[in-house]
Amino acid sequence: MDRTLPCVTFAHPALLGDNKQVVVRQNLAAQSATEEGTARWVWPGALATANWLCERGVEWILGKHVVELGAGTGLLGLVASRLGAKSVTLTDLPSELPLLQLNVEKNYGPPKKQNDGTTVASPCSVKPLRWGDVSAIETLLVENTNSNEQNAFDVMLCCDLLYHNDDDAQRALAATMRALVTGCERKQGVCLGDTATTQTRCPGSKQTRVLFAYQFRENVLGDCVFFETITELFGDAIRHETSDEDLWLMEYRVE
Repeated sequence: MDRTLPCVTFAHPALLGDNKQVVVRQNLAAQSATEEGTARWVWPGALATANWLCERGVEWILGKHVVELGAGTGLLGLVASRLGAKSVTLTDLPSELPLLQLNVEKNYGPPKKQNDGTTVASPCSVKPLRWGDVSAIETLLVENTNSNEQNAFDVMLCCDLLYHNDDDAQRALAATMRALVTGCERKQGVCLGDTATTQTRCPGSKQTRVLFAYQFRENVLGDCVFFETITELFGDAIRHETSDEDLWLMEYRVE
């Protein structure tokens, strides 16, 4: 992907809307000490995963509550919203939220006030989430669960999240995925960190699906802590084929 482009356009006939596309802005400004550089651009894995979802939108996305971790520019989550998701929650580090909010408004416009004073917002919301942050996980679960639903989210999207992360960050990512899928942080206390193993699994809905897109960059050994932890927490992944042979597209479900 060209990191000199101010905007990236993804188009597909399956997308809702007159123009059948999602447009996101990339952050081309100089990186500050508090910003996460990898969240500033659209990575190739996001485009390939978006295409895969567009071919399976009815099965995976239509009418579902979706959360995206490490959303970056928000392209994949915005694609999910254009595929008919009931709601999409885009999460990333607090420093990356302005770009996410900008891209939500670029595709849906700012919140609109009705004549009766109520506000009509887009189906996409932007929330802070640092992996392993118990308070942030709790807030997401409480805000996105009602009495008629077992889980806060039906689908979790994770794309290009591993890039030179240390072991602690890899474990925190896996545990955060598990907590958000099962609601275990809300229902049964903290299940994060080293205690989140097969012996401490929380019950969850088998209907919740996690799509994890991993771009092979010859650093699999460096990311093995994540894959070992996620297998302990979810069991073996279902591998899906894509047009990009370097993209590993894995589906996890709660056992």
